[in-house]
Amino acid sequence: MQQLTRVVVRNSALGIGAQFAIKALSFGFTILIVRHLGPEAFGQYAAALAFGGMFIFLADLGLSPYLVREVARMRGEPGGPERVGELYGAVLPLRLVLSLVAAVVVVAAASLTGRPPLMIVAIALGGIGLVIYGVQGTSDAVLAGFERLDLSAAAKLINQLVFVVLGAAALWLGLSYPGLMIAAILGAAVIAYLSWRWVRRLGVAPGRPSARSWRALLGASWPFAIGGLALALSYRFDSVLLNIFRGDAETGYYNAVYNLVFTAAFLPYSLNSALYPSLTRHAASLLDGLPRVCERMIRYLLILGLPIAVSAWVLADRIVPFLFTAAYAAAIPALQIVMIVTPLMFMSDLLGYVAVIQRFERRIARAAIVSTGLNVTLNLVLVPRFGLLAAAVMTVVTEAALVVQYVWILRSLVRQIDWGTALARPLAAALSMGGLLFALHDFPLLISIPSGTLAYLALLLALGVIGTDEFRFVRGLRGTSSLVVSVPTDSQR
Repeated sequence: MQQLTRVVVRNSALGIGAQFAIKALSFGFTILIVRHLGPEAFGQYAAALAFGGMFIFLADLGLSPYLVREVARMRGEPGGPERVGELYGAVLPLRLVLSLVAAVVVVAAASLTGRPPLMIVAIALGGIGLVIYGVQGTSDAVLAGFERLDLSAAAKLINQLVFVVLGAAALWLGLSYPGLMIAAILGAAVIAYLSWRWVRRLGVAPGRPSARSWRALLGASWPFAIGGLALALSYRFDSVLLNIFRGDAETGYYNAVYNLVFTAAFLPYSLNSALYPSLTRHAASLLDGLPRVCERMIRYLLILGLPIAVSAWVLADRIVPFLFTAAYAAAIPALQIVMIVTPLMFMSDLLGYVAVIQRFERRIARAAIVSTGLNVTLNLVLVPRFGLLAAAVMTVVTEAALVVQYVWILRSLVRQIDWGTALARPLAAALSMGGLLFALHDFPLLISIPSGTLAYLALLLALGVIGTDEFRFVRGLRGTSSLVVSVPTDSQR
């Protein structure tokens, strides 16, 4: 348990630190892109990314999460490094083949839907990135399986630095968004090389490729593939529809605010990515304590997610012009709606990992099919008529449907969670903070937001949402122990 705790603390702390640096760079550079390109050109750029994002599942077909789980399980067994190397050598060429297929399909889809020539060029460049991702994604999954998320995070930080530097140069040279796609390709090539080298330093050499193993691999990974398809469609399909039926400007408005959701999502991603391989390895010993682990993680994630949603609802008309200029005023209602998805996304990310650890892949696949079917059907009906507001509402509805299904899948575990502590009290604190922000609405954001943050922290303390356990957790990040995975007894609770 102590070793597990140290690993999760290390991965969480380094992951959050690196992801914060990455997201700070990404956020600042995205704001520059949005302002520099304007709604229409940014809409085309966002649509090009959405086309690639919709087909990225085809370049992976669930092999990455499957590889993480298998490497985490194998590496501690006799002959582990050799077996990991054989699996690595089998998955890598399969991923390259799938990436080439995905690149061809995405360009064909863009051509068939009548996208402008410049956008098709950008989408083709993104297809090259998919092939590079085949190498990087496979190597990164091995690093995650070895619980070396610190190396993975370092590679992503370097990637973001390369993209920001080269992307800024592309904008300065007037290359518009195809220049940004080239910068992204070069950044991906750098981290693909680094990830490959770091895997070799772990003592893992790819075994001899064998196409005979591909059928078995795809048979084992298909439930993860359905989850990947669901994510791709849920997060990107609306942008593609907006671009086809409502035009570039509306696509730009929607994606300007939608990107803020993904900026916030780095928090659960870092924590859950650190927990996943560790809990996979220790699943048997933690079986009885898993509800307490989940309760604590849900509480922490909602503490972070709920105030984001409430603040965006109250201050949307101040945030949008502050970040994106008045040219994006039409995006204000979309921001108010779409940020409601933040706490739901935090929840679904954690519950999805827990369901995978318990080997409920088939049930997860069914949940993904239901949510994706709902998303695609209602978006097809509503987006052409109601535009970005319909897209924002469907984003929230889809994520809520996914959370409800995960709760049902994990119902025996969920019944053991104290939802008063995990949900009700953080929600009360966030809504009270929202009342203060409403009263301070006309004050400058640099006054209202810090004031709301301080009030929220005070409310969390007053309501007992955070306390001595959390202070011990913070001390644990400096190298002692953490309560992320510790299991308090009933008397301690």
